[in-house]
Amino acid sequence: MSNDTLRISDVNDVLTALPKVNENANFWMIRANKGQYYTDFVTGQYVGIEYDEISLKESQDKSNEELSKIFRERKPKDAEGRKIPDGTYTSWIGQLKRFGNEIQPGDYVLVPSIASERFSLGVVLGRPYELNENQLDDINSEQIEGRKKSSYKKRIKIQFLRSFNRSEADPALYKMIYTQTTVSKINKYAPYILRAVFDAYVSGNKVYLTFPVTEKEDIKARPYTAFTYNLTESYVALDPKADPIIKNNVQSAGVVQLILAGSLLVGLFGIAWVVLRSKNGFTTEINFLKGKFKLKKEDNRIITERVKDAQSEREIREKDADSARNIREQQAEDEHLRRMIKMAEMMNAADIPMDKIKAYIPSELKEAVKKAATPDDENQE
Repeated sequence: MSNDTLRISDVNDVLTALPKVNENANFWMIRANKGQYYTDFVTGQYVGIEYDEISLKESQDKSNEELSKIFRERKPKDAEGRKIPDGTYTSWIGQLKRFGNEIQPGDYVLVPSIASERFSLGVVLGRPYELNENQLDDINSEQIEGRKKSSYKKRIKIQFLRSFNRSEADPALYKMIYTQTTVSKINKYAPYILRAVFDAYVSGNKVYLTFPVTEKEDIKARPYTAFTYNLTESYVALDPKADPIIKNNVQSAGVVQLILAGSLLVGLFGIAWVVLRSKNGFTTEINFLKGKFKLKKEDNRIITERVKDAQSEREIREKDADSARNIREQQAEDEHLRRMIKMAEMMNAADIPMDKIKAYIPSELKEAVKKAATPDDENQE
């Protein structure tokens, strides 16, 4: 197979290769002692919480009233010898309850660094557990330069997925940053977090594609609107009944996000955008429904055409009992090709405006298309 050709036997493989986000999961932010334990959390693949006066089992089993009484008995004063207000106990109990009872496997946890300059997102792998003194001493016995280890006994195993800088995120996250509680539910910020972490992903029955716009000067209105118009209309050309959603945060550099109902057409759409922004001479051969098509990048434009093989030509020529079925299939292929040509026209119209605002294809989408390609050895006869 040529190095400039990809062969894709199932466009659904593109969607399969994109990151998956559980639409029913909750999102939590857990602070790492003002960020001091951020590196320890991420490197150790866990999050933790203190409040050692209450055991994990007590926090899970006892009522708020019982826990309040225990706290008053075991920690009546703060480090400066001052009486602890009732509201402080209430806050501590709420955080313990969230940590011990509410955070579930499959939920997502966001951890901020010092000064909330950087964030790491992870998925919860299991239920909370509690270390004993010997286990904690053993874990912390090896000191590592640049990594301050936590003394937290109550922990949850996390698989950290991605990290991002605050400067790369939507300003809507700034309000979340000012939340000072150790454990807080942040579901309303989930769309902004996910957009900062994944530039393309699947959640529920929707596909989210985020195109970064990197122009640092003022964005010119006409190329910007031309790009967003042709971006959405290129998908509608494939699926006339579609009603795409577009969201943006473009203040000079920013993002344009396209939200589509999940279908195999989204896989084809994604492949076409990757081809459009590839080098001249690049070709993708796609098996789509019962047809076989090519998407080619020639002279800075994307071109679509049907691939004819000997078998399909024989079927069209045959005059037998299946001729009516063959004609219907041929007509269906013709309709698919017409829609693909229209899609390509809209994409070609978006290409120059895309360059003018320095917009790019989602990196996750490009990787998904590569993963969907049939390996070279499977194409050898």
